[in-house]
Amino acid sequence: MKKFLAFLMMAALIMTAFYSCKDDDDDDDNEVKASLIKTINFSADWNRAVSGYEFFYNANGLVTNFNRTYASEPDGAFVYDYTTAGKLKITKDGDEYNTYDINSGNLIIKEPWSDTEWSAYEYDANGYCTKVYEHWDGVDHLKYEMVITNGNIVKMTTYDDDGTTAKRIKEFTYTTGDNVNNIQQANVTDSDWKPVGGYYGKASKKLLDYFEYWDPRENPIEKRKSTLTYEFDAKNRPSKVTKTLYDMSTEVWDYTYYENE
Repeated sequence: MKKFLAFLMMAALIMTAFYSCKDDDDDDDNEVKASLIKTINFSADWNRAVSGYEFFYNANGLVTNFNRTYASEPDGAFVYDYTTAGKLKITKDGDEYNTYDINSGNLIIKEPWSDTEWSAYEYDANGYCTKVYEHWDGVDHLKYEMVITNGNIVKMTTYDDDGTTAKRIKEFTYTTGDNVNNIQQANVTDSDWKPVGGYYGKASKKLLDYFEYWDPRENPIEKRKSTLTYEFDAKNRPSKVTKTLYDMSTEVWDYTYYENE
């Protein structure tokens, strides 16, 4: 009898260990692992022609090149060149697109428009972009200023040409979901490809839920709101992000990723 009871206790321990390991495996399966963005396709109500981007990286996770399409037609082959210290040179179809000044963390600190005009970028100690200046007429003009809280960009102020008058304020509210794939959703560049790779600073830690924006010069203030919704792939990575604007029009980003080894 004692032997039988001992056998039952041992069997129970084995089954407990089995289900404990299974639960651990399930947790691992649900964990979202960081993946490099492979493709982005963008479309909108105001333009149904799809803009597409396919990115390629080196062993350090830096973008080496990407191919752009528009309405399924080739629209530029871009190549990144890091051979000159402190510089990032980008060519498009073999011709120079621009040469940027970068810091030791590969963050763009200067984006030339000409020999006398440029944008300049400042970052905090954690790599988040905090200020953007436009340099023209021999003077720096503050253009954007960001507030970062708990690793998220929560406020962006856009300034008029005088560099002191705020003309637009955006406030960002986030979901509880982690943005482990570094999708740039609150950035200062009006581009789908430029922020990929983190060249303009870190992405917010969480996925964006919605943002509100307004012109602080208006009286009364009229706030407008844009909301984001998500679809996820089998590995819980955002595969489709839909932004619904205040007028109920939509913009859609479709993502694919490189698989982790």
